[in-house]
Amino acid sequence: MKTEQLEELFRKGFAAMQMAHSNETIDKFMFYLQEVMKWNEKTNLTGHKREEEIIGNLFIDSLIGSRALSTDAVCSILDIGTGAGFPGIPIGIVFPQHSITLLEPNLKKVAFLHHMIGSLKLRNVRVEPYRIEQFSEQPEFHEKFDWVFMKALRFDAGLAYVTQVLSASGKCVCFRADPLPPDCVPKRFSVVNDVPYELPFGLGKRTLSIIEKADSSLRSEL
Repeated sequence: MKTEQLEELFRKGFAAMQMAHSNETIDKFMFYLQEVMKWNEKTNLTGHKREEEIIGNLFIDSLIGSRALSTDAVCSILDIGTGAGFPGIPIGIVFPQHSITLLEPNLKKVAFLHHMIGSLKLRNVRVEPYRIEQFSEQPEFHEKFDWVFMKALRFDAGLAYVTQVLSASGKCVCFRADPLPPDCVPKRFSVVNDVPYELPFGLGKRTLSIIEKADSSLRSEL
């Protein structure tokens, strides 16, 4: 697909989700997309092959997660199992005021992430080459993050370890096809909100499930 066609796909995706964007953002996303496609030939970064799927399911869907954030406030975000950098890097590009940590244990993907962070000069994004089980055991990361994002990760696997790294008022954002059934939410957590949306290019309906620690909801009621 030609460069002009890909740029137009990004613009249509932003327009469909009613998201503001700049030419600089499109340029950075174009470079990011091209690098994903190139590296995907030798390193399994993503199972999506078509440009429309990558733009819609990865780039645009990642930015939907920013709807959970207060764009005026500076916050720290942990992206668990980020893979090729989604949702963390797109959010880091559009919202440079936020501090973002990408968690990815696969060293080939870690190499790609370092390449992208350096190429895009993202001073607000860093990589930690750990699984969440290892990461959560390190005292320097305890209660450090205001938000935890889980896009390509089983939410129950991630939630089992995030209590230590979430700040007192921290919340988790799970990218899902359907809302979380109440009986699937661990007792230590409660669902704050389910935000439904539909991806562009006919890629289907999705839900952002926003979750907090149960003791946080109790404090907010006092």
